[in-house]
Amino acid sequence: MAFFVFVVLGGAIVWMTGNLHLGPCAVTKAERSEAHAHPAVRQREDEAGDNLDKQRGGSSWLDPNRLEEARCEHRVAAVECDRCRFELGVVKVEPSVAEALIETASVRDLELTNILRLTGQVELDKTRVVDVVPAGSGQVKRLEKFLGQDVLEAEVLAVIHSADLGQAKAQYLEAQARLELATSTFDREKALYEKKVSSRADYLSALNELKAAEAYHAAAEKRLRLFGLSTEQIAAIKNEKDDSRFAELELCAPQAGTVIAQNISAGALVDTTQSVYTIADLSNVWVWCDLYEKDLALLHGQLSSGGTIDANIRVKSFGTEAFKGVVDLIGSQVDEHTRTIKVRIQVRNERGKLRPGMFAEAEIVVSVAGSITAVPSTAVLSDDGKTFVFQHWKDDLWVRRDVRVGKSQGGLVEILDGVPKDATVVARGGFMLKSDILRAKMGAGCAD
Repeated sequence: MAFFVFVVLGGAIVWMTGNLHLGPCAVTKAERSEAHAHPAVRQREDEAGDNLDKQRGGSSWLDPNRLEEARCEHRVAAVECDRCRFELGVVKVEPSVAEALIETASVRDLELTNILRLTGQVELDKTRVVDVVPAGSGQVKRLEKFLGQDVLEAEVLAVIHSADLGQAKAQYLEAQARLELATSTFDREKALYEKKVSSRADYLSALNELKAAEAYHAAAEKRLRLFGLSTEQIAAIKNEKDDSRFAELELCAPQAGTVIAQNISAGALVDTTQSVYTIADLSNVWVWCDLYEKDLALLHGQLSSGGTIDANIRVKSFGTEAFKGVVDLIGSQVDEHTRTIKVRIQVRNERGKLRPGMFAEAEIVVSVAGSITAVPSTAVLSDDGKTFVFQHWKDDLWVRRDVRVGKSQGGLVEILDGVPKDATVVARGGFMLKSDILRAKMGAGCAD
């Protein structure tokens, strides 16, 4: 009885297995053997296999326009077969997976460029550096700013007790008193002359004295301005004549920037030939690089025509961080020992990371005539001596396209042939698609 039940159950399982629909890509060996028994079916499968082999091996097997023509031994379009599409270089990627793991880029035309890599040194922008020299000699009374500090324009740096300033103020007060007297005398003589009471000679004498007083007053005022006094400060001198600050000379910053040198201390004696502070605006610096004589023509032509030459500056302190710059000057002399020419690059330095004296590496991009078709270098993969990219075909399907590559620069690779312009390719994540294609090497596919 047990043997009978076993036979019945075994027959039922065989019957269910034979009638279960497994889909076009899940054809069993038994089904294929049965199908092969019929000559007409066997002929169709042979033709399908030959067609697929031709598509795999032909020079145009990656042409998206012909992919749908290929049929596999499972009697369906090869691109729709989950076991066979990869043999045509087609990969199916779910949209959610593609969004998370794949970055894309367009095949596009780029202007041809030549990149020069130079070494150099960061230096101060000499047009933004100023030495602060006292307008009068004297003794330093107190310091307001010190080395390394940032200052604003017209901000007080130090105060000097200057006899020169005191003398200049005294001369101004004298000139002002003389001007007031001359003005009063002239006004009186003019009124008398108009009434025919005073002579013309007295009138002209008063006029000449007034002009002389005005000139003397103007000279005294200009001297005070040389000490850095404003109009308001000059007007307030009358009230300072008995003040202890009468001879105090305020040394002010002629521009905003950073104090990069301090040659002054409290109590020291200074004179008008001594630079006591150096202030530099470090928001812009120069990078002087050495250009080999053979590369001069690349830069000279573009600068002469008024073109812009961009450059990227890197220093060891900040690793791969690039600072944008522009080449604006080529030196007029060739160093006879190194056979190099100095090239100046203007670099913005708002964050103050670049410091004068740093060694720098410059990457100068020079445009040349013509253009190339290029993709990111990360988009180009290789296998068995062939280079290829994955191009988006339609929907969630991507197709491998063999390409010929040219020059590489700036993270881009020139594409000579194999993929059309404006096509969308995988820029990052291509190894995931490549691993699916390589299943053919591990025995996957239609063959058992």
